[in-house]
Amino acid sequence: MARRRRPFTYKEKTDPNKESVITLDAKIVENLPNTQFKVMLLETESEILCTISGKMRRHWIRLMEGDRVKVEITPYDPERGRIVFRYND
Repeated sequence: MARRRRPFTYKEKTDPNKESVITLDAKIVENLPNTQFKVMLLETESEILCTISGKMRRHWIRLMEGDRVKVEITPYDPERGRIVFRYND
């Protein structure tokens, strides 16, 4: 006899760590080795060290000095961030 399965119900995925991420606009100042970049935040004009997110690496998105990008920063280490989007300016 075939075993009955329970009906699948979709649950909204919420990541508690995702809520604490700060998203800011920035401008790339300098290219560094190992896909890292020195980035200047447009709101505070402070420089932080950023790396490229996994999706940007997978889709081979190129970044150059002067590009405007979106950066995610955690409140635990405000000196480092992750580049998640490049604007088409």
